[in-house]
This record gives sequence, structure tokens and C-alpha cells, in this order.
Amino acid sequence: MDNPFKKIEQPPKEVPEELKKKVMDDVSSYLLFMEVATLFSSNFTEAVESFFKKRDKKKNNLNE
Repeated sequence: MDNPFKKIEQPPKEVPEELKKKVMDDVSSYLLFMEVATLFSSNFTEAVESFFKKRDKKKNNLNE
């Protein structure tokens, strides 16, 4: 019984330029989406924590 996975690379074929461009565009879009998601998720958490820390400092200063 032949292993079909061994036939995948035989013979190696050149990928069409249109397909290469589409794949690279998709990768670029995915990276952009990841960066935007990071901006609104992890940085949002840091911003909220910073807000409450500043608020607590102001509250403590007013009570003194």
C-alpha cells in the first residue's frame, strides 16, 4: 500500500503568482486584525487598571 503523503511533493510544482499574492494578502490581513485586537484587549485592561489606580490616589489625597 502506497503512502499518499509521499506523493504530495513529487514532482515539485511552482505555485501561481496569483495564489502567492492572495496568501500574502490574507496573512497581512490576519496580522492587522491581531494587532487591532491586541490594542483593544490587553491595552484596554491596562488602561482600566491605570484609571482605578489614579482614582484611588486622588481619593486618598482628598481624605488626608
